[in-house]
Order: sequence, then C-alpha cells, then structure tokens
Amino acid sequence: MTVIEARAPRASLSPNALILIAACVGLGWAVAAELPPAGPLTFAFVATTWILSVGVHEFGHAFIAHKAGDTTIVEKGYLTLDPLKYSDLVTTIIFPLLALALGGIGFPGGAVYLREDLMRSRGWRSLASLAGPLGTFVVLVVLAIALPFVASGPLYNALSLLALLQASALVLNLLPIPGLDGYGVIRPFLPNGLRARMVKIERVGFLILFALIFWVPGVSGFIFGAALLVTDLLGVSRPAVGAGWQAFHFWGS
Repeated sequence: MTVIEARAPRASLSPNALILIAACVGLGWAVAAELPPAGPLTFAFVATTWILSVGVHEFGHAFIAHKAGDTTIVEKGYLTLDPLKYSDLVTTIIFPLLALALGGIGFPGGAVYLREDLMRSRGWRSLASLAGPLGTFVVLVVLAIALPFVASGPLYNALSLLALLQASALVLNLLPIPGLDGYGVIRPFLPNGLRARMVKIERVGFLILFALIFWVPGVSGFIFGAALLVTDLLGVSRPAVGAGWQAFHFWGS
C-alpha cells in the first residue's frame, strides 16, 4: 500500500516580486548612468526600492509568525514577497507616499494579518511583531555595507537617502504607539482588559502617528535626529543624503 503524505505548499518568490526586483535593478542602473530625466528617475528608483523594503519588513513578520504556529501564512501568500499581498490602500499607499513626498520620512507601510491565536506563546507573538523592524534593520545594514562599493554620484546619493528612510522607518516602527510594531512587542504581556480597551486605538494608530509627525512641533525633529544618529553610526554621509533628497524631491527644486 502506498502512503501519500500531504505536504504544505512551499513558498517561493512571486512573479510580482521578481518584476519589482528587476525594476529596482533597472532603475538603479539608469540612475547610476545619469540618464535623463535625473530627478524623476531617482524618485522612481527610491519609491520602487522602498516598496521592496516594505515587503522585506512584512516578510519578517510573516516568517516568524509561521514558525510560531500561524498555519495561514503560506496560503495568504505572505512568504512570496509579493507587494500586492501586503497592500492596504491607506497604510501601504496613501500615508507612506504622503510622508515621503511631504517630509522624506520612511512611514511604516504594508499590512499582514497574523493569527495570534494560533501562535504558541506570548513570547512568539512578541517576536513576530519585532521581526518586521528586524527586517528593516537588515535592509539598512545591507545598504550601509553596499555604499562604499558604489561610486559617488546619483546612485550613491539615492542609496544614502534610502538608508535614512530605513532608519526613520526603524525608529517609527519601534515606537510603543498602538498599531505600530513597538506596541505589538509589548502587547502580549499587557493585562487582558487593557489590551481589549486598546483595540480601537490600534485601528487609528497610523492616523495618530501621522498627526504627531506633521502637526506636533518637535516630533519630526526627534525622528529625524534619531534616524540620522543611526545612519551616522553606520557611516552614511549626510551630504549624500541631502543630495539624494534634492534629486528625489525634484518638483521642489
């Protein structure tokens, strides 16, 4: 008698992820070659690469959640780096694009819906929340390591700006504001009653953060200061970041 074992579907890079990666490479080459129009090309490269980095962030959440026991992760396509699987109109597109265009801040984006009830323990739930920022940190470190191997010029400046955006996203994501990963890290250890009362606030966490950044004096300065401290420690050039921002924000030049 032949026994056929049921196997869980394997995750692999989706065609959309491969197209996104190819777009990043192609746009990066165009920026490095200083093809016209320089400003719009830098904008397209930074925006496209930012979307890819958001995918890495969300993949981190999904990977650890899967290891923690959330069996729905693979069927949802969260392990394929498909940007469409992480898309939410407000949190992935509207707020991040506004934050990038208006303030040059790497606003947290993307959305994965994890089944915390399927995870084995509070520790695993906390780690699943922390895994997203860890993915962002990995991207930041890769950019910092790659920069010395890139000749100074438009691509160097664009990658430096991307490093700052990753650093700002890391700072923002670790804030203990309901709806953000920093709160998600401590949420499993909060009393049940408090967690229940915070659910409504979690749903508008992004709105709270957006308002704090753009309408409360000093908040954006704190975020930029903390992000610049991180990039300084990693050896990212501030003048290159400024030049990258000027090219990215071409409509304001």
